[in-house]
Amino acid sequence: MDEQIAGVTKQGLGRAQDAVGGLTGDGKTQAKGKLNEAAGAVQQAFGQLKGGAKDAFGDALQKTRAKVHDRLDAVEDYVTAKPLPAVAIAAAAGVVIGLLLRGRSRTIYLRDAR
Repeated sequence: MDEQIAGVTKQGLGRAQDAVGGLTGDGKTQAKGKLNEAAGAVQQAFGQLKGGAKDAFGDALQKTRAKVHDRLDAVEDYVTAKPLPAVAIAAAAGVVIGLLLRGRSRTIYLRDAR
């Protein structure tokens, strides 16, 4: 929102400079005014784009949070309804993860020095 306000302000300042330059016949001031007006328009458009992206990201984040909470509620309901199978599933998952993270065995076999 701040970018939009700054853009509109800069655009208005540019229009005023353009008008003053046109009335006084000062081409330099008029050119500065047109440049400020264009820069203000770009800044305002950037602010609108940034605000839209922020809103879209916020909406997606809220939907994702809602889905995660629904899944966690389903897991909690399952664990409270069937605690023994839940413990067995958790233990099996722990063993599998432990085996995956363990890596290769680094056993070194030494020869008998005879």
